[in-house]
Amino acid sequence: MVETLTDLMKKAKVDYGTQDRKQFVLQHKGQVVACLAQIQWCEQSEYYLNEQANDPMSLQDWFEKNVQQLKDLTELVRSDLTSLQRKVIVALVTTDVHARDIIEILKNENVASTYDFKWMQQLRYYWEEEATDNHCKIKQVSATLSYGYEYMGATSRLVITPLTDRCWITISNALHIKLGANPAGPAGTGKTESTKDLAKAIACQCIVFNCSDQVDYIMMGRLFSGLCQQGCWTCLDEFNRIDVEVLSVIAQQLLSIRTGLMDNKSEFTFEGQEIPLKPEFGCHVTMNPGYAGRTELPDNLKVMFRPMAMMIPDYGLIAEIMLFAEGFGEAKVLSKKMVQLYKLSSEQLS
Repeated sequence: MVETLTDLMKKAKVDYGTQDRKQFVLQHKGQVVACLAQIQWCEQSEYYLNEQANDPMSLQDWFEKNVQQLKDLTELVRSDLTSLQRKVIVALVTTDVHARDIIEILKNENVASTYDFKWMQQLRYYWEEEATDNHCKIKQVSATLSYGYEYMGATSRLVITPLTDRCWITISNALHIKLGANPAGPAGTGKTESTKDLAKAIACQCIVFNCSDQVDYIMMGRLFSGLCQQGCWTCLDEFNRIDVEVLSVIAQQLLSIRTGLMDNKSEFTFEGQEIPLKPEFGCHVTMNPGYAGRTELPDNLKVMFRPMAMMIPDYGLIAEIMLFAEGFGEAKVLSKKMVQLYKLSSEQLS
């Protein structure tokens, strides 16, 4: 799987520079398109950012190109496509709108360096030709993650709002120091979805596990041992439903994994067995704090996770991007009306 995907990426990388973007999107696999579009966008953005010092209009030009690319894609969505092609393009539009917004912010803030925090905080994809095994690296602030080459198929993508961005920065930089992340907040704010979507973005398998008070330490031990050997993520949903006695054992299990990761070991002893350990391992938990029947996390477990508050999402932005992706040209005006309509409905109707 990994070899095939790497191969497809290399072939598509040759095509990307030579083909028209509309052609390219329809001819290659969805996952490859999504990844290469990001790599290319990142390369180009850095080029225009560095040009900004000599030519104050360079980011304006790049912004206009981004807007044009989006227009092309929305026109493409309206044409006659197979359902699979449409899926690929809708996902691409979603990430493209976010890319356009980033360039707009950089332009308005007069950013003229690739070391500016406004640029550093974005999820940036790089293709490193000289790397021996994994050519695609993903950077965000001080963290560098490897692209996972996990086969995802043509996936749908979450709309990326400032809240999603903040959640991703927390997760990627927690992984950088070998910890997990802990998005907390009320139901329906996208805690689990944001974690899953970041895993999609870096092609890493993410196992979502709904915790309950039935969970014991043996079950969790098995889960962790599998994740270590595969180097994939888990998102433990409603983590604070687990009993306190079990949580303190989980803290020990996670600590022993973290020690192995910090020492860069390729094998370590877990629950009395020698097992392989891959550095991509990530364990994230989501919680609804302050409900009845939920426990407070013990302190030795709390330190294993970087906390992050998730509150109400930006409905206007979400509606705008979804309409864009479905081929509406005037999405901004429509999205305001849609949000108003649904807000009214939710207040009036049960």
